[in-house]
Amino acid sequence: MPALNKETVTIARCNRYDPWEVRAALEQVFSPYGGITTLIGSDKRVLLKPNLLAAASPFETVTTHPAIVKVMVEMVQEAGNRVYIGDSPGYDAQEKAHRISGLEEVIKATGAEALYFSDPVYKKIEGFRLWEIPLASELNQVDLVINLAKLKTHSLTGMTAAVKNIYGCVPGTIKARFHFEYPLPKDFSRLLLDAYFAVSPVFSLIDAVVAMEGAGPRKGRPRQVGLLMGAPCAIALDLVAAAVIGFSPEQVSTLAAAKELKLKGSNLNSIAIRGVSLEDCRVKDFDRGPASSGRFSRMLALFPFARIKDLIAARRPYPRIKTEICSGCRACNEACPAQAIGFKGSIPDIDEKNCIRCYCCQEFCSQGAIELVRR
Repeated sequence: MPALNKETVTIARCNRYDPWEVRAALEQVFSPYGGITTLIGSDKRVLLKPNLLAAASPFETVTTHPAIVKVMVEMVQEAGNRVYIGDSPGYDAQEKAHRISGLEEVIKATGAEALYFSDPVYKKIEGFRLWEIPLASELNQVDLVINLAKLKTHSLTGMTAAVKNIYGCVPGTIKARFHFEYPLPKDFSRLLLDAYFAVSPVFSLIDAVVAMEGAGPRKGRPRQVGLLMGAPCAIALDLVAAAVIGFSPEQVSTLAAAKELKLKGSNLNSIAIRGVSLEDCRVKDFDRGPASSGRFSRMLALFPFARIKDLIAARRPYPRIKTEICSGCRACNEACPAQAIGFKGSIPDIDEKNCIRCYCCQEFCSQGAIELVRR
């Protein structure tokens, strides 16, 4: 990989999802790069890839806010480009996710085209975990990708933002299969880096106007942060976003993996921050949630031996059903790549012996009926 050098990350204030305020903030974000037209050019087919984890309303802060997506569509169109919107939700159908998240209205209002991810095409890569990676074949229909992430906590990786958002370009149930094949956070994060470099978005943006704290990425709490952040390098962008909400790089497994691999943007000293200074936008007392990859991350950093690291990682928490609020919808059973969830009557029962602690069940439980506990 290339040697470390300065990467630029821009931070802009944006306290509301008012279109005028969003537009002004986005113009600030793109300003250091000569504006969006200079950055992406014209006469291109451009995919906007939001975070579309599940069919959730904008008020739940699960997905990239439609106001951000709408202004981005307009700006890319004004630069003379054809715009597509696409992602592969982890659980719900894409049409349903578009409708409930507000993206369906964005598509109708702007004339952008929905791109539905379906069959994979395997792309050969010089990867950290894979020699080739399955990506949605529909990516071949576009010239470049702009990554529109949401800032949230994540029970497996600590934080989800720009790098992890690209995982949605891996279609359908293949995502669950990879969770089964790479259950440890460090291994799974190297796979996420494979996906990021394979897609190579031209620019990444993080919607942190309202972020998610606590038990993300699905059932955490909204937290006002009031920022939009952007950069060509998603690793550098995530590192700055992590610093804003109080994560150390070791507590975010994608950043820890990037640092171990000495990738560009993985060192805060190698990043030039434009716009609002990092010290002026740090969020105090941000609830980083279970962040299971981060609870023992400081211990992991102290020990050089792989066996000791694996023993420490083995202390990650297990999911537990909160039966008093479980609706019996079976989403956890369907989401479990290890097939470790059965039923006692209508209530799910987790077989801890077979549980790989990927936390897909917790991620896709719409009721928030799964918590992470340590033995």
